[in-house]
Amino acid sequence: MKQIHVVGAALIENGKVLATKRNEDRILGSLWEFPGGKIEPGETPEQALKREIEEEFSDEITVGIKVGETSSITYDFGTVNLSIYLAKFNTHNFHLIAHSDIQWIQKDDLEKMNWADADKLAVEALKKIDFTKVDF
Repeated sequence: MKQIHVVGAALIENGKVLATKRNEDRILGSLWEFPGGKIEPGETPEQALKREIEEEFSDEITVGIKVGETSSITYDFGTVNLSIYLAKFNTHNFHLIAHSDIQWIQKDDLEKMNWADADKLAVEALKKIDFTKVDF
């Protein structure tokens, strides 16, 4: 089975976290996720996350600590190994390329979203974090 190493950003702002909805025409379309993407050879997870957010939103971010454990979920196209990091925006362009919608959500609303399976472990870890006290 193909191993796919990806990284996502739990972008925190004003006590909320950003959720992004995948475009309908993509694999796992219409599910919610934390934005990010594949780690390229030679990249650290943090470098990959900065590059992916630049590509997906035309925005710059600061990457913080890893949230919880890396999840490993096997789909029909391969096993996704997803690590999520706390992050914050340094710019706010939000040019949506890979997503059809974004929502800033409070911790209490995390479970209301239809998350991709790989993101669910991070959702559980995020429920234990006070977003108003996240510092970079």
